[in-house]
Amino acid sequence: MTSPERIYHGSIRALAVAFMAVGALLLALTLIAGGGPLSLGFILGLAFMGVGAGRLWIAARLAR
Repeated sequence: MTSPERIYHGSIRALAVAFMAVGALLLALTLIAGGGPLSLGFILGLAFMGVGAGRLWIAARLAR
């Protein structure tokens, strides 16, 4: 049986990866549509990727 703590940590990692995937998708779609680095889609894409990467980093540090 899997402990609730292990399920929690796995779901945190999965959500962080999902945030990073949404950010990458936003970046790609913005660049395909002709948006530049100051467009809203580009900035939101970077923000989503930063939140996902930050959450993965925090989860890795707390797992020690």
